[in-house]
Amino acid sequence: MLRQQQGNAGEELALDYLSQRGLTLVERNFRCDIGEIDIIMRDAEHWVFVEVKCRNNEDFATVVEQITSAQCQRIRRSAQFYLLSHKLDEHQTPMRFDVVAICQHPEQLHWLPDAF
Repeated sequence: MLRQQQGNAGEELALDYLSQRGLTLVERNFRCDIGEIDIIMRDAEHWVFVEVKCRNNEDFATVVEQITSAQCQRIRRSAQFYLLSHKLDEHQTPMRFDVVAICQHPEQLHWLPDAF
């Protein structure tokens, strides 16, 4: 499976999983000059910025271990840009950063609320 197709399939799995747990989709694949956010959702009063990581296997590192601090920083700054562009005050808006890690072999999905 091509990398882009794998990513799209992983995002779809993550979206279904989170929706079944009561989160509401706001936007997918938000892009700005700073970076990208895979999925933006609402969970009650929280804005939830979701990073989806999908891999074929965990031979070299777990999916979660593959998220770098630089990547976390880009996602945080992209979320700040998103909030500002929607006229939301980041200091007054409850938000969190979740990770959905998907491993295809063996098939596993892990949701890490408030991961970073």
